[in-house]
Parts: sequence; structure tokens; C-alpha cells
Amino acid sequence: MLMGKEGAYLAQIYMLTPAIAAIITRLFFYPLKFKDANLRLGKLKDYFKYWLISIGITALSYLFFTILGGITWDFSGKSFIERLTQQLSAMGTDINETLPEGFTPQMMLILFTAGGFTVFNILPGIITGFGEEFGHRGFMFPNLYLIKPWIGIIIGGLIWYAWHLPLGLVVPQSTDSPLWQYLLNHFILSIGSICTFIYLAYVYVKSKSIWVTSVAHITLNNSAASFSYYVNVQSQLLANIGLTLTMIIVAGILYYRGKLNIFKEYFEANYPN
Repeated sequence: MLMGKEGAYLAQIYMLTPAIAAIITRLFFYPLKFKDANLRLGKLKDYFKYWLISIGITALSYLFFTILGGITWDFSGKSFIERLTQQLSAMGTDINETLPEGFTPQMMLILFTAGGFTVFNILPGIITGFGEEFGHRGFMFPNLYLIKPWIGIIIGGLIWYAWHLPLGLVVPQSTDSPLWQYLLNHFILSIGSICTFIYLAYVYVKSKSIWVTSVAHITLNNSAASFSYYVNVQSQLLANIGLTLTMIIVAGILYYRGKLNIFKEYFEANYPN
């Protein structure tokens, strides 16, 4: 926060810290080293499958945002252009000087929208996704789960949520909300974080590939960004409720369809002792 516009660069480094921590720990302190790291590429169909599912999850969340009144839609792209201008300004550059010759903000809107659903999830998205997934789902989750399953899922989800909190320092925060709403927001988001953690942990043990999980994760982020270019937030609290409801439904479907039984199967097969 004290770094001002330079804080955005620090945030990018921060996103890689879970993977860096996991790599150091595996190298010097973890008996299995990288044997259980699931660095295999995995099946091509799994990339497509969880890419599509993640987009569907995002679409469902925006449906809830709309129904609850948390957002209004604006297909003019004004929201995107204003946001891009602010982001570039925060980094000390002017939007008109940054755009390639012949490019307009509207063309950038189309590019960023399409890219958020597709190529941005490959590069640089998969690297960003790996930064989180190799640490959180690929290392923290299995070791917590081996203590107790609920520790792996609930405590793991809460740690993952807490890890995101410092990122708020590089984003302007509203101070107008009363304390009860501030606390309620964090409670709601922590529940949503646990449910999202369940989804990504499921992708990890099902695909047995950290790269597939990274794509699923970054697709959630990038597709949400693509939708956000066409909306105006009316109530962050209602939007947070909509997001958490979405992830509760996702976790609920996995549970009631018996999909989460794969956790037990995976750990019995890979950690017999």
C-alpha cells in the first residue's frame, strides 16, 4: 500500500509465493521431495472439461449477481475502459500512449473479453495459476488432509482465504461500509473460499495434474474478469452472497453425487501409511 503504483508489481510476485514456498520445502524438508507433486501434464480432455466447467461456474455466479441485484449490465464497455485507464494510470502510464497503433479501447475490450475465456488461461494464466496451485492444492492440502479430512478442506480453505487478504492493499478499499457489513462480507467470502477450495482440490485429485488444476483456477479468475467488463457493481455484499451461493451449489453437487469420495481413494492409494 505504501508503494503506491509500484504495489501492483509486488502483488504479481506475491502470487508466486505459494509455489516458491512449496518448492523450497519439498527440496530441503519434505521426505517425498517431488514424488507426490503431480507435475504430469495430465489428459488433454481434462483441460477442456474443467475449462468449460469453470466458465459455467462463473456464468452461474453472474446469474446470481443479477438476480440478487448486486450488478447491472452495461454492454457499452464503459466499465472496462474506465478500469483499464485507472490501472494504467496507477502504473504511471497513459492509455493513449500504451495502446498499439491503430488499436482503440473498444478493440482492447473485445481482445480482453475473448482472451479471458480462452488464450489468457494458457499463457500467462497457467503460470499464475501454478503459483497458487502448486503451493495450496499441490502441497498444503494433502498434508493438512492427512491430519484430518476436515482440516484439509476447512482449515485449508480458510488459510487460502487469509492468504488473499493482503492483495486488498493494492486495491482501493471503501471505508463507508459499517463494521457489521465489513465483517459479514468476510464471513460470506470465507465460506465461499472453502467451497471453491473443495472444487479445486477435487480437480487436483481427479486429474492428478497440477497443470489441469491451474487452468481450472485461472479460468475462474479470467472468465469472471471478462464478464465484469460489462457490469457495474451495485452492492458488493449482494455480489459476494451470489458468489458464495454459487460455490455452495458446486460443492453440494460434488458431495451429493458422491464425487468427493475420490479424496479417500486418492489418499489411500498415494499415502498408504
